[in-house]
Amino acid sequence: MNDKKFTNWDSYWLVNFERLNIFFDYLYSIRGLSSNSIKSYKDDFKSLCLFVWDKNWFIENIGIKKKLDYSKINSKENIKIELLINNLNHKIISEYLLELKKKGFKDSTINRRYSALNQYFNFEVNESRLKENPMDRIERISSKRVLPDVLSEEEVEKVLSYVRNLVNISSDGKKKKSLRAACLVEVLYATGMRVSELITLKLSDLRLSRRILNVIGKGNKQRIIPITSRAHDIIIKWMNYIPENSVYLFPSYGINGHITRDSINKLLVDISLNTNIDRKRLTPHKLRHAFATHIMNRGADLRVVQELLGHSSISTTEIYTHVLDKRLVDLLKKSHPLSKDGI
Repeated sequence: MNDKKFTNWDSYWLVNFERLNIFFDYLYSIRGLSSNSIKSYKDDFKSLCLFVWDKNWFIENIGIKKKLDYSKINSKENIKIELLINNLNHKIISEYLLELKKKGFKDSTINRRYSALNQYFNFEVNESRLKENPMDRIERISSKRVLPDVLSEEEVEKVLSYVRNLVNISSDGKKKKSLRAACLVEVLYATGMRVSELITLKLSDLRLSRRILNVIGKGNKQRIIPITSRAHDIIIKWMNYIPENSVYLFPSYGINGHITRDSINKLLVDISLNTNIDRKRLTPHKLRHAFATHIMNRGADLRVVQELLGHSSISTTEIYTHVLDKRLVDLLKKSHPLSKDGI
């Protein structure tokens, strides 16, 4: 068995993929990860396998936003069974991660791939298919997460005013489209939901009499998010335009039965052009950041923000601690008896 060789990349990747597929099934059925998340895991492992199969091709072809040409991968016979994914040692994996660093990949990207590999090898150890996790001998890159440029409250209000005004001036024929746009943006900002959560939000998830939403997040975890009176009111208005047999708050005639991410992205691009806000700063995820930052500016606790955003770990939410730090400094300046002396 140990003398087995692979004569081309496809055969090598296929055997690795068969081994990995048990792990992917676990992520989907037990951990509850989405199809998009599992696809990212597959891409991460394929990248490592490409490095192991043909390092020279990897060095020449792998790069940020670089289109891959698989036709130039070498067909060779020197890849033995010892270099299947389960048999890789920490030296090979370290070399791979170092090459990503040389290629200019962000520390956060490299750490995400480190995490994917670490989870897989831990899974194999727990299933008694491996004796040890090679990632235990590799240090994760130390990096500080930086909050991206966040829309100000004034900028968000400018966006909201624009979509609300669209509803007021729209003719009867365009009222439905304008109202849907206003409802989408209002709910995104009012709740801080992920775009994937918003597009799959069902009418049965609404608790409008109590002004709350029952949101299904990552890992199929449920959380309760209260909504503002303005979000509540516009949802009520929008529901008058939804077909009686609709399952989703934002239905579509597409295969999934609900609107897509692209629909929302196109809507925000159009809004950015009409409000003179940089389109790169007006995305569903940036509105999520704005929601978290703005409620922390107004006194929300970090644990509350963690719960509202659906973060499984407080370490993810700690990206917003700079807001808390600033608030504490301002409070000290205002409240400390020596603040007049420049503290």
